[in-house]
Amino acid sequence: MKKMCKINCWFLLLAFLAVSILIVPGTGSSTDAPKKERKVVAKVNGKPIFEDQLDADVNKSLKKWKKYGMKQQTPALTYKLQKRALDGVIDDELVVQAALKIKVTEMDKKVEAKLGKMKKRYRTEEKFDSYLKMKNLTLKELKGNLAQQVHVDEYLKKNGITNPEIPEEKIREFYDANPKNYERKETVEVAHILIKVDEHAGPEEKEKAYIKAEELRKEILGGKVFGTMAVEHSQCNSASGGGGLGYIERGYMPKEFEEVAFTIEKNTVSDVVETKFGYHIIKVTNKTESGVAPYEDVRDFIKKYLQEGESKKKLAE
Repeated sequence: MKKMCKINCWFLLLAFLAVSILIVPGTGSSTDAPKKERKVVAKVNGKPIFEDQLDADVNKSLKKWKKYGMKQQTPALTYKLQKRALDGVIDDELVVQAALKIKVTEMDKKVEAKLGKMKKRYRTEEKFDSYLKMKNLTLKELKGNLAQQVHVDEYLKKNGITNPEIPEEKIREFYDANPKNYERKETVEVAHILIKVDEHAGPEEKEKAYIKAEELRKEILGGKVFGTMAVEHSQCNSASGGGGLGYIERGYMPKEFEEVAFTIEKNTVSDVVETKFGYHIIKVTNKTESGVAPYEDVRDFIKKYLQEGESKKKLAE
């Protein structure tokens, strides 16, 4: 294993030495040229890196600088951001070039799996096609990019960079050394069904909304599924998710809502509760007490955090 690591490190070092950096201050382009040509700012083992490949990262950094009070963009700052972005692109390219040398089995299957996940995120073919147009990509080009990602995934796994193993004692040690990081407030996981009524509505309108909420509550107590009833009847934006509001702390919802949500037992349905928004039926699905979270509750989070740190360290090496 140590021998393999040394070989890979030497390979990356030699590849890095093959990089010829051509970046210069500013974005300068010739106004005399009949058409704008892509400007090469570096070559990695002969492969050109173009200035426009840095634009997204540079623009993102500039937005942050402006957010924190930068009044005027200077050539020196632009150059600094370009150099930093270029270093990142070079690092990525070195990894890609190393990754493309390894053999990957079932490539088509793995590319299709990645493509399927992408399409699922965009939900419809129409939205997915819009994404391709926005990125100016054909489906064939996208599959080529995904194949490259598969190579990188396999390379990182092979070299122990993806999800490196973290000893249990190291996770426990991190937990014991940072108890304040795991302090939490009392929270409840809730779902609700809302029947809206204006707080200035008259008695008849309020009575009508209350009766409807009470009828829905009785149906739920009679066996109807709370989430299904929320989807069909709730007038809150949370309806599509079965009425779920996730975990809430005190101060998140109206006082009348919280007094009930933090009092009723887990997995029980409340009486009808009135707030300024209307009438609510509340269901508490989980509770957490205030104080330091038990090790078992945060172990996986700590492990993931330590894995990310170890991955970055190994990738940099």
